[in-house]
Amino acid sequence: MSSGARRVLHVIVPQKAGAVGGADLHVRDLAVAQRRAGSWQPLILAPRATAHYLGLLSEAGLPVVTTPPPHGIRCLAELPRRHGVALVHAHGYEANYLLASMRLLTGTWRRIPAAVTAHGWIETTRWLHLKSALDRRSGRVAAIAFATAHRHVHQLDHPGRTASIVVHNGIDPPDPSRLEDLRRNRQHLRRTLGVPPDCFLAGTVGRLSQEKRLDLFLEAARSVAAASPAAHFLVVGGGSELPHLRSIAVALGLDQRVTFTGLVDDTTSIYAALDVMVQPSDIEGSPRTVVEAMAHEVPVVATDVGDVAHLLDFGNAGVLIPRRDTTALSAAVLDLLGNGEKARALAKLGRQHYTRNFTLDRMCRAVADGYDLAFDGKDAPQRAGKPA
Repeated sequence: MSSGARRVLHVIVPQKAGAVGGADLHVRDLAVAQRRAGSWQPLILAPRATAHYLGLLSEAGLPVVTTPPPHGIRCLAELPRRHGVALVHAHGYEANYLLASMRLLTGTWRRIPAAVTAHGWIETTRWLHLKSALDRRSGRVAAIAFATAHRHVHQLDHPGRTASIVVHNGIDPPDPSRLEDLRRNRQHLRRTLGVPPDCFLAGTVGRLSQEKRLDLFLEAARSVAAASPAAHFLVVGGGSELPHLRSIAVALGLDQRVTFTGLVDDTTSIYAALDVMVQPSDIEGSPRTVVEAMAHEVPVVATDVGDVAHLLDFGNAGVLIPRRDTTALSAAVLDLLGNGEKARALAKLGRQHYTRNFTLDRMCRAVADGYDLAFDGKDAPQRAGKPA
């Protein structure tokens, strides 16, 4: 721990086995950036963490607490004091409920400044609508609330809270030499993915859940495949919808034109193989995969939902289409397939927009500014590069 650094406890209840969510990766990356900046020393509390997610945190060299039963509540109550925690930062539904409960039950948690992040309220069912409402209410125990999308921030405002601010997802850029090497050997890379080496490859990356509407991606893929024998399609990720999506692909006659990879940690190899990345979601906050594609200089076609328009510079750094419009989706993909110069120009604009707005260090600085608001002037921690 660097001199003057304080301990921040990140609380995340990760996705279940077979999937990794954007919030899960956000916590890992934010913790890495905070450690790198030297102003905050992260500790991650991850109840219900899968072995896969624990492996990702271990690879990043991050300390983790999982609070195993039967002494979980007692361990949780003493955890802030035992580890010298100066601030608690909860991420997402269950983590925010846990923070609210511990602040209600224990004085130790109640005395520590708290922050919450709304990673996206996906209200596709009555149960999820209830969870979202509870999440907004539980977040009121915090001194600072972060939203990853502008559409959420007004829902976080509450009398007595210090502030509610928008902090978009940020990621580190890919290693340029590795990315160049992967693209130089793209045909071999595609063969390892089970993809025709010379095809035009359109793909999606992310958790396979209902609101992502990958069924619409497959419907659009059928139209693109009929118009272009060169097109192939890649679905990257794990989740509850995977068996259903496989059956849709077969029913649409796409079983030889669509490749499902399952969960992949090394997304740089995926983006190096893609010609276009598609985000067909019905509902989003600030999707990480759009930022990833821009960072890897891959053109993006995405539905105009949540803060996607902001991420794509309102259509200047990517193609925006209406949600649930498979005709517009297939037309946008075919347009980029038939116009390589346009696709390359769009990819470069996306990379420039990412570099200006969505780097991990930029996100880390914005979060640190929010943390400062959770303290009074006497207790506010000093950050590297910030005058006393």
